[in-house]
Amino acid sequence: MKFLKKIFYRVKRDVFLIRRLLQEGYGPRYWWPYFKNRFLGNYLIKYMPRCEYVADPDFELHTICNKEGLWMLYWMLHSFIAMSKLRPTIIVHDDGTLDKAAEKLILSKFPHTKIMFRDETIKQLMEMPNIPNIVKEARRKDHHFFFDKMTDSIILGKAKKMLMSDIDIIYYKPPIEIMDFVLGRTNYDAMASRGGWFDLMMDDYYTKKYKLNEKNVHMLNGGYLLFNREKLSVDQIVEFLEHTKRPITDYFIEMAGWACVLAQLNFTYLSNEKYIIKGRITEKTIYKHFTSPRRYELYAYGVDRVRKILDV
Repeated sequence: MKFLKKIFYRVKRDVFLIRRLLQEGYGPRYWWPYFKNRFLGNYLIKYMPRCEYVADPDFELHTICNKEGLWMLYWMLHSFIAMSKLRPTIIVHDDGTLDKAAEKLILSKFPHTKIMFRDETIKQLMEMPNIPNIVKEARRKDHHFFFDKMTDSIILGKAKKMLMSDIDIIYYKPPIEIMDFVLGRTNYDAMASRGGWFDLMMDDYYTKKYKLNEKNVHMLNGGYLLFNREKLSVDQIVEFLEHTKRPITDYFIEMAGWACVLAQLNFTYLSNEKYIIKGRITEKTIYKHFTSPRRYELYAYGVDRVRKILDV
């Protein structure tokens, strides 16, 4: 039954994406790129260039990935490294579907990568005596896998600068603001992508204490954030868990958590004209975040466009 539900979900998702592709006027010349990038990507990775460099121990790029998303992961990482000239230590958080074969494939292209498998990190956290019980209980119980990335990044992250990125992002120009942050050329403790309004679902005490409404953190898009590691602590996770009204299984649990952390820091939002979610790519576009409702664009032109720019 579980297998049939998975198949039904995949078919439903692809019907939605193809319908959106046609509704938005993407004609026949986009159909082959869509099919190739949607269904053959994980096979094509083996023919892609290997990103070889000396990793910067003071900069980590954290992302979470599923086994079907390796093609997106490749182009997010490759385009970031090529455009920024930064050399991150890459941390890939497992959503529960990655296996040793996926790990081998990722390492064959990005050798400076560590895969944080869910079962291994949970065991590691449970054995750490300094981790509060409320955090251990949240990880031990049924919870949304996005929450793993937040807790593991804060607790197990080692670099001075940390970038949290979704895999469905592609860079088309050098991300100057990101480069400045990583290289210490700004005074901000954090930077983030701006999205649409969402309910943080925090209690009144916490909302007033950190002035959540005044600081506009409910506009966060949780798919892209940068932090000075020294500004993060496990106490922030504890306090969030003590005051959230959101179930730990909720899809937005991680995004709400990061929003609450941002409220405690000197942060800024990235420009919506340069770091875009909606709309077509323009001369100003640095990256496009091809979120789930717009994923068909990544397949139809997003990947092939950056391959042309990078001549890959």
